[in-house]
Amino acid sequence: MEFETLSWDNYVFRQVTRDDCNIVHELLLELCDYENLHTEFKSTPEDLENILFNLKCGDAILVYDNESDEYIGVILLSYNYSTFKGKPGIFIEDFYIREDQRGIGIGTFLFKYMMRVAKENGFGRIDWVCLKDNRPSIEFYEKLNAKQMPDWVMFRLDEKEFE
Repeated sequence: MEFETLSWDNYVFRQVTRDDCNIVHELLLELCDYENLHTEFKSTPEDLENILFNLKCGDAILVYDNESDEYIGVILLSYNYSTFKGKPGIFIEDFYIREDQRGIGIGTFLFKYMMRVAKENGFGRIDWVCLKDNRPSIEFYEKLNAKQMPDWVMFRLDEKEFE
């Protein structure tokens, strides 16, 4: 999917290019540190390039701060399908804004943009997961009127179980 480049305040929101995979990787490492999951992170910039551009399994948007001249956030997403709604959906795999840039509206702007993209393209929903002890993020999502899904439990089969 193609995403338009948007500006808000001093920030630019733009679709990731192949040349950005190192930047995305760096931001994802920061996210892993924030979530205390650094030992779980195995992805490389080359993996990101393969997933996003060769396999085309997802998309990503970078947030750039013109004032500080640095990238300060990223959202990575993939697409799914809801048999109940009969429509495609967006799954947000990773969403990260650097801590010193939080609370000023960047995340809200980005989520509202994702909602607009979903609506304009006939998507039925946007889903994501959040660590249950991440209160700041949960409170942010609740301010967006996002609903926790208390009747649903997420499960996972990992590569170890594939054997």
